[in-house]
Amino acid sequence: MNQGESPEIHKTALSLEDCLKYADETKELVLKKDALAEIPSLLPKYFNADSVCLIADVNTFKAAGQEVKGILGGAGVKIADVHIFPGEPRLHADYNHVIFLKKWFPSLPGFPALVPIAVGSGTINDLVKCASAELKLPYLCVPTASSVDGYTPNGAALLTGGFKQTLPCPAPRVLTADPELMARAPAWLTSSGFGDLASKIISGSDWIIAEKAGALGAPGAPARNPIAWGMVQNGLAEALKGSVNAARGDGEAVKTLFQSLAITGFAMQYMKNSWPVSGSEHLFSHTWEMEDLLFNGAPVTHGHKVAIGTLAATAFTEIFFADPKGPPESPKSYRRPNREGRRAEVSAAFKGSQAHDSIAATAMEKFMEEKTVAAIKAAFRDTWKEIRDMVLGRLLPYGELKALLADGECPVRPESIGLSRDEVIATARRAQMIRNKYNILDLSWDMGTFEAVLETMDKSGIYLR
Repeated sequence: MNQGESPEIHKTALSLEDCLKYADETKELVLKKDALAEIPSLLPKYFNADSVCLIADVNTFKAAGQEVKGILGGAGVKIADVHIFPGEPRLHADYNHVIFLKKWFPSLPGFPALVPIAVGSGTINDLVKCASAELKLPYLCVPTASSVDGYTPNGAALLTGGFKQTLPCPAPRVLTADPELMARAPAWLTSSGFGDLASKIISGSDWIIAEKAGALGAPGAPARNPIAWGMVQNGLAEALKGSVNAARGDGEAVKTLFQSLAITGFAMQYMKNSWPVSGSEHLFSHTWEMEDLLFNGAPVTHGHKVAIGTLAATAFTEIFFADPKGPPESPKSYRRPNREGRRAEVSAAFKGSQAHDSIAATAMEKFMEEKTVAAIKAAFRDTWKEIRDMVLGRLLPYGELKALLADGECPVRPESIGLSRDEVIATARRAQMIRNKYNILDLSWDMGTFEAVLETMDKSGIYLR
């Protein structure tokens, strides 16, 4: 299959086995009860190494690390050492921890014939993934919660210099995931995974928008890939329905949730980017992550930030596409800024941020000339009914989405993650600036309707309330 084929080629959800075939870095995912017992037999099958090391935090070592250590010791596997990060304060996915691991791994006996084993949730996995990649060490992952889609993609989402970036690095070669073990994870971790899965609704609607704009010259806007689209979008509604009780400790729901999140990661492995799984909703989350959002003194989980971002992006999209006759009109007083004017806007929005220079450069990379913008405006107006039907057909209506997230024990009000409603709405302006990845925020900005959409959202008695 190639990029030119219909993105609707796959009409039904692909199985885990089929999706794993498209993943060129992960060789096996064992997802069943007592999966950890298979680690000793998987090591010689997929790794050429003399010893292993374990990386966990205090909580994940208690949840699974001690068991893994016992299983390995009982099988005669040489354990070079164990590193346990503190449990409090909650571990951040900060590149500084990668630097530590890159120094620690070579100090261990047996290096480089060494297999790092990450025992934990998303943060532990991303830290080990990145450090292992930079030292060219394939690694094994033992997930302890269905909390993120980040276990299986070829990338690690880390803060570097205050800027949240997805650094390219190979996915784990092997994963062993026990649904019963993950079902014992704190409910807030599991509901975070549910929020991450629900966000794929927006990644689908945004990719439809990007595909059309990209065909007219918009940067950061590839055509939908039929395989990756089928992996993530087909069966998404069923996966959400089947995993809604995961945060309540339902083992089958946890298994469905983890499998669905793993599949989205395999789609990223296949594409070598995050287009299949991440849209404007993640830009809200990334903005808050760069600003170190806390609630009651603790970092807000990625999936809970994404849940609110998904609600905000859904509201924005519904407002933009509300009129069946055509797109909203830009105010008569609106004048699109030139490059220097836009640079000044971005600079003011991120004044004092460590990521200021990186964001300013990104904003300028995505700034389009008037000719391209005019072509995009005309194309969306000329095919309004078609594109509107496609986008709204992909969305879950705001009210239904809010109810679904609440049923999955995700936050649905800004105050639940330490933000006001006004702050979430205002975040849209900064979120639109930080990535060269075309989405609904970019389309509205290019059409001169961005502030009008935000004003409508602000006045609404429904959205983000």
